[in-house]
Amino acid sequence: MRWIVLSLLLAVTTFNYLDRLMLSVLSPVLRETFALNESLYGNIAAVFQVCYALGYIVLGKAIDRVGTRTGLAVAAAVWSLASALHATVSDASQFGAWRALLGFSEGANFPACSKAVAEWFPAEERALATGIYNAGVNLASVIGPPIFVAVTANYGWRACFTAVSLLGLVWVAAWLVFCPRTPPRAVNPQRGRTFRELLRLRATWGFVFGKILVDPVWYFLLFWLPLYFRDSLHLQMSQIGWVLPFIYFLSGAGSVLAGWLSGVLLRRGWTTRRARLAVLFTCAVLVPLTLGGAVGGELYRAALLFGVAAAAHQAYSSIAFTIPADVFPSSDVGAVLGLGGAAGAISSVLFSAVLPGYLIPRIGYTPMLLVLPLGYLAAATVASRFYGSFGEARS
Repeated sequence: MRWIVLSLLLAVTTFNYLDRLMLSVLSPVLRETFALNESLYGNIAAVFQVCYALGYIVLGKAIDRVGTRTGLAVAAAVWSLASALHATVSDASQFGAWRALLGFSEGANFPACSKAVAEWFPAEERALATGIYNAGVNLASVIGPPIFVAVTANYGWRACFTAVSLLGLVWVAAWLVFCPRTPPRAVNPQRGRTFRELLRLRATWGFVFGKILVDPVWYFLLFWLPLYFRDSLHLQMSQIGWVLPFIYFLSGAGSVLAGWLSGVLLRRGWTTRRARLAVLFTCAVLVPLTLGGAVGGELYRAALLFGVAAAAHQAYSSIAFTIPADVFPSSDVGAVLGLGGAAGAISSVLFSAVLPGYLIPRIGYTPMLLVLPLGYLAAATVASRFYGSFGEARS
C-alpha cells in the first residue's frame, strides 16, 4: 500500500509542477500577449513566490492537524481550479491574481508529501521515497515543455492551463479513493508542537537556513532558463522544447539516485548523519562547478552542464526533505517543512524573481549563475553544524 501512496505522491507533485512550470515555458508567448518586460515578469514570479511562502506556513501546519489525506486533497483541488482560471484572463493583473492563488494552495504539496513519507516508510526507505516523489518535479519538467509548445501551437496557450487543471481534479478523485484514512505510522495530530516551540530548536533553524540558501538557485533556473536560452543562445521555441526536457530528465535521475545512494550507505552501516551529509556535500560542490562551466558555452555543452547542475540540486533537495522526517515526529513534519519552505520561497522572491528582473537587463545572466550556487556550500555547512542538535527534536 505504501508504494501505491507513493505513486500518487509522485503524480501530484508532477501535476503541481506542471502548473507552475507553464509560466516559464510559455514566457516568450505570454511576454508578447501581455506586453511583459523583464521587471513585470519578475514581479509576477515574485507574487507567486510570496503567496507560496504563506501557503507553506499556513497549510503545512494545517496538514499536521487534518492529516495528509484530507489536506492534500483540498489543496490540490484549489490549485487545479486556480490553474483553470488562468485561461480566463485578459491582462497581466488578472494573470498575477490567479498566480497568487495558485502559489498559496501549492504550498501544501511538499509538507504533505514529506509527512506522508514519514507516516508510510521506515527510515532506510525514506530518502528513496522522497527522491521518487520529488522526481515529479523533473518528470513535469521533461514532459511539460514539449507538450506545452505543441498544445500552444495547435490550440493556444490557454488550453495548457485548462488541460493540467483537469488532470489535477482527476488526481483528487483517485487520491480519495485509494489513499487509506489511517497510515501505519500516524501520530495524534493534537500532539504537534506550536511554531514557537519549533523555532526554539536548533534543528528547525538548520533546515530553515538551508532552504534560504539553496531554493533561489532552483527557482532562478525554473523562471529564467527558457529566457536565457532565448536571449543568450538565441534558441527558437522548438529548440527550447527539447533542451529543457533533457536538462530536467537528468535532474530527475539525480533525485532518485540520491535517495538510493543514501539508503545503500545506511544498509552498509553508515550512521544516518554521515550518509545524509555525504550526499549533501557532494551535491554542494557539483552545482557551482557545473553552472560555472555552462555559462557562455555552446548549446550542447551548456545543456549537459545545466542538466548535471539540476541533477545535483534535486539530489540535494531529496536529502534535505528527508531530514525532517528522520528527526522530527510525524506530528511536526508538516510544520517544519512549512517553515523551511516558506523561508526558501521568500528568499527566492528576492534572489530569483525581483533582483533578476532588474539586474539581468543591466548585467546579464552570467553574474547570477556564478554567484547564486555558492549558497549550496554554505547550506551543507549549516546542515553539518546543526545535525548534532537533531536529537532534541524527538524529545
